[in-house]
Amino acid sequence: MSNEIVLTKIDKYQNSFIKEKKSLNCSINTINTYKYILNSFYEYITELTDIRELQDISKEIILSFLDKDEKISSSTKTLRLRVIKSYFKHIDENESLNSIFEIRFKKLSIKQKHKEVEALSSNEVKKLLTMFDKRSTSFNKNRDALLIKLILFTGIRASEALDIVLDDMLEIEVDSIKLYKIKISGKGSKERFAYITKDKIDTELEFLISKNYITNYIAVTNKYKRMSRVGLYSVISTKMKKAGINKRGIHILRHTFARDLVSKNINLQTISQLLGHASITLTAKTYARSDEGSMVRAVC
Repeated sequence: MSNEIVLTKIDKYQNSFIKEKKSLNCSINTINTYKYILNSFYEYITELTDIRELQDISKEIILSFLDKDEKISSSTKTLRLRVIKSYFKHIDENESLNSIFEIRFKKLSIKQKHKEVEALSSNEVKKLLTMFDKRSTSFNKNRDALLIKLILFTGIRASEALDIVLDDMLEIEVDSIKLYKIKISGKGSKERFAYITKDKIDTELEFLISKNYITNYIAVTNKYKRMSRVGLYSVISTKMKKAGINKRGIHILRHTFARDLVSKNINLQTISQLLGHASITLTAKTYARSDEGSMVRAVC
């Protein structure tokens, strides 16, 4: 068992660390997460026999703690490591240790496993859009088609689609191609523009406007009120299910848009700007992965 003095200090600083986070108005969920992680760490330390003082807690001990539960994901491990680093920085400051732990643990990181983004296949896209081939006088069918096409053909986020109002949609013409240039309020209130050819959504949009179904927000409920994210999720998931597509979620349409641009060899800077990513690095990390066929074609 670890030295009692060490355990007492770990417990003491856990309490003061939590108190500090509460003073910063962290949410209850965040506080409970901190408590859970630090309690688990305390229990782990009690089982070790070679810790005589705080400075004996090494990088290897931290990594061993993070690896003890094989079932947790790399993102959960990253969260736990972030909390542990913050906790030991707190100890540094209170023990006057000249940032020994902050320096020791600075380069510790969790290797993230790349998770392939899920997108619709070309056949699934065709099945989804075929549902809207015939003209309809149904409010639901026209609204659903408009929202699905907007996200699928522009790659905008769900929250961005919900924020679009009619005044955001400017009609333009570029090289004899008629388009809508749509003002998007992205993450962090960063403004950008999305583009979609008029022929893709004019049928639905003109019908909804002519019937006064939409006068402000594009995404509205059956009572013509602004739609929620849950409502949008329901619309898209229901249509995909009816189309026989065994995939769910709003973001899958955005992923499909991005994947199609990558397959067309559109440069990553353009894709990044259209998606509203903070950096091209995020775009490359998420979408720019080559399969064997692409690599073979590149050298032939």
